[in-house]
Amino acid sequence: MKKLFILVLVFMMTIMGTASASKSKFKDPNFDFKNIVNIYLAEANYKPYDNSADFKADSDPVQRALNPLRTAMAKKNKYLAVPPDGPERCRLDLILTIHKLGTYTYWKEPWDEETYENKKIVEKGRDGREKTITIPVRRIIHHPGEWITNAYAEVEFTLKDRSTGRTVYNCRDDRSRMDKSYDGMLNRISNDFVSDLK
Repeated sequence: MKKLFILVLVFMMTIMGTASASKSKFKDPNFDFKNIVNIYLAEANYKPYDNSADFKADSDPVQRALNPLRTAMAKKNKYLAVPPDGPERCRLDLILTIHKLGTYTYWKEPWDEETYENKKIVEKGRDGREKTITIPVRRIIHHPGEWITNAYAEVEFTLKDRSTGRTVYNCRDDRSRMDKSYDGMLNRISNDFVSDLK
């Protein structure tokens, strides 16, 4: 059973690619988020910190991040008021900052991987009965060179109480994975943010 679990885990990691995530969060324990339905988009900014030539940034990162956020909020019966809508019905201002959204592609040189597989051998004993022997067999797998693409999405959500101007929530969600698309990560970032507003 343990071997099966390990094989499934390796298979899933191969399909999904290498992924990483980190999150820093502040949530005011004295603020009641439960009845928040309307949130006003006070600011939406793109403040990249990776300006390397090899990083291919999204052409419109703010709009790309807003689309899954609206969808995630609608699923939870919440509404994002965007200018020119007014903030009158909203108790919270949202400052949305996209720090990183894009892909980075690099060349990985050919490499060899050494693995061991169990090989079963069936033999007949002196008494005529068959018995199975399992022996480890060394195997070298050659991986050709390939272009690897990693996708990155780093989004920060800041919520301020409109009546006091006080920050009641801040979350910076940073994710990357071996993939050519960051849409899935943006969806998960938005869903996690909206689910946290309770």
